[in-house]
Order: sequence, then C-alpha cells, then structure tokens
Amino acid sequence: MNCKRCGKPLPSEGVTCKFCGILMSSDEINTMRKNSIREDKRLRMLQEKYASNKQNNRENPKENKLLGAIIIIVILLVLITVAIVINIIR
Repeated sequence: MNCKRCGKPLPSEGVTCKFCGILMSSDEINTMRKNSIREDKRLRMLQEKYASNKQNNRENPKENKLLGAIIIIVILLVLITVAIVINIIR
C-alpha cells in the first residue's frame, strides 16, 4: 500500500508515513494489520514445515558416526601410505 501524499510504500507497523509523516487513515491501518496477520501465519507455516525437516536430518546419529569413522580411517591409511613411500625414497 502506498502513501496518498508522497506515493511511497507505507510501513507495516505504525500509523504514519515514514517519508512524509502524514497519518494513515483507519482503512489503511486495518489493511496493514490484516496483511501483517497474514504474513505472521505464512511465517509460522514455513517454520513448522522446515523445522520438522531439520529434526529428520538429526535422527540418525549412528549413520553420521559411522561415516565419520570411515573418513578418519581412510585419512589415516593415506597418511601411513605417504609416510612409507617417503621412507622408501630416502
């Protein structure tokens, strides 16, 4: 929604235009409140949707531990191989 005087966007909170200072009408205030309520509902729905996905990613810590152990073992084997190769070259 835009200001009647300056044409710039009205704030989502407050009762005056932050650019020219004119008071908003009661219709404008009610419209802004309705939009704010809709936005709050939309944000809550998004939070519920994506919050549940984050919990699902953390449900299997055993798989994460196994993967970490495998990575550590592979790194150790590579380091041991490099050390052996360096000793043979000398």
